[in-house]
Amino acid sequence: MLGLELYETVEIGPLTVKKLALTLPGLTFPLDLSGGVPKFRHRRGELEHLTLSVELSTLARWAGRRMGSVFELHGRPPALFPVPGGLGVGLVGPGQALAFDLLWAPSGGDGRFVVARARGVGFEVPALAVALRVVGAVLGKLASPRGRSVRFIDVGRELGRILLPAVGARAPSADRVHFAGLVVAREHIEVALDSAATAPELAAEVTRAAELAELLREADERLGVGDIEAARRAYVTALEQAPRHPEIVRLVAEIDAKVRGRAEAALGLVVECLPATQAGLVGAELLAQVGDYSGARQAVEAAVSNEVFAPLAALSWLRLAELHPDVVVRVEALDRAVARAPGLPEPRWARFAARVERGDLERALSDAEHLEAVESGARARHDVCRRAARLLLDAGHVRDAGRLFERALRYLPDDATATAGLARALSAGGRADRALALFERAVELGEHSGRFDAEALIDLARLLADHAKDLPQAVARLRQVSAASERVVEARYLEGSYRARLGDRSGAALAFGRMREAIELGSPTARGLSAWLLEAAENSLGVDDDAPAAERHLAVALRLAPSDERIAQRYREVAALLADRRRPRR
Repeated sequence: MLGLELYETVEIGPLTVKKLALTLPGLTFPLDLSGGVPKFRHRRGELEHLTLSVELSTLARWAGRRMGSVFELHGRPPALFPVPGGLGVGLVGPGQALAFDLLWAPSGGDGRFVVARARGVGFEVPALAVALRVVGAVLGKLASPRGRSVRFIDVGRELGRILLPAVGARAPSADRVHFAGLVVAREHIEVALDSAATAPELAAEVTRAAELAELLREADERLGVGDIEAARRAYVTALEQAPRHPEIVRLVAEIDAKVRGRAEAALGLVVECLPATQAGLVGAELLAQVGDYSGARQAVEAAVSNEVFAPLAALSWLRLAELHPDVVVRVEALDRAVARAPGLPEPRWARFAARVERGDLERALSDAEHLEAVESGARARHDVCRRAARLLLDAGHVRDAGRLFERALRYLPDDATATAGLARALSAGGRADRALALFERAVELGEHSGRFDAEALIDLARLLADHAKDLPQAVARLRQVSAASERVVEARYLEGSYRARLGDRSGAALAFGRMREAIELGSPTARGLSAWLLEAAENSLGVDDDAPAAERHLAVALRLAPSDERIAQRYREVAALLADRRRPRR
């Protein structure tokens, strides 16, 4: 027979066509071959063999670019790794990790992948829903999704249409070729279409996954588009056809675990078909919700013991640390999380905070050094040092916080936030004069960048008032705090208090009035608001005997602290005074 074949590899997107061979049927011999390939380009050939290959690194980069907003990657492309029967996929984002398998189950000349073993941490929806969205976003119109199955229809014919007309030959027929098994190596995947190939023998796990995909097609489609309750109803209906199926039970339980008040019912459904400690991460969540923390720990340990995607295992231990009330178990879980994924920032930050809380500063600073070393670039390392310093400062470890703020300023000397943080550390350490100069520099740097740092302005005003005894300048700094700032209430209170100390009682009344308006417009959480409002009421009574304004201050204070007897008593007194003044005189 006479045929055509490629003499070099051809790349189509992430794919590499390594071999392509077709025959030209219906020819009579002898043949005149002097015209070369152009003489036979009008004949439709029959595809005999096609070998496709893709490098995993190339595929990962290509897939990462196509995910869009479906999944926010954590600065690295997806992880692709071989699993029995197909390809494993791992994704990690800020506080989130997802892993699932793509099992190869072809049918004739159609390729088919089945999404299986979806598991994740940090999502408000089941992990399978996120996996289906990721697969849909990556493949787009290249494949035909049906629930958790993804089918590539008539691959040989489609690739023939792309390749052969471009080199001067007619697209071949591909009716005789069939897919062989998928070969997944450490660095690449390879699959062949061949006319002599027989249907590959599928492993039992792949067959079960394909059967389950057909059973749950409608439910999975509902889940993939975000209709969670409709998907749950469809899964419950599927349980009638496949009673006590562990995978379906896990999906229903994973949906119910996200809804308040369903934990007991979901746990009861799980234990009917398998032990809750063997139900994976959803079992751990349900056990923790009902108070069985020991069982939750066992469930996490069982779930991650054979987990090959390290970030998922690490975030699972981190989740256990968030759920468990025992500090010893929390610290152990954080240690195991860091051990599984040393380069993942979330577990190490959590362990840093736990060590700072326990006073284990030497080990906490070691975690901070690791976090700094993992990052690259001045900005990223500056952010790590600044964040760690702020946590140390909030915990009262002034000296170490000051050192880390100084280290942060080595990377970015003109950062206003780090400069203000160093000033706070020095102020807490008794070096008020140096802190005052640094606060002024921090405010100046903020002005140059086009924004005022409200926190730095307030701290500078406090130092001006208490250390430098310069109340007018303190008031001027407080006036620079924007009304949109989260600390506007505190700024207006300090302004009113300092004006009152200066003898500017009318200005103090205006400042206290702005403070009350800010409280009424928002939902402030600062401490001492009721005491500030009580002081404002006393100022209103002392300036011009403004009892209505005092009553308004006290009414807001009473709403914030209804059990404060002192405020209640003062409110009754002012209300009685107002009532007496409004009573008509004879």
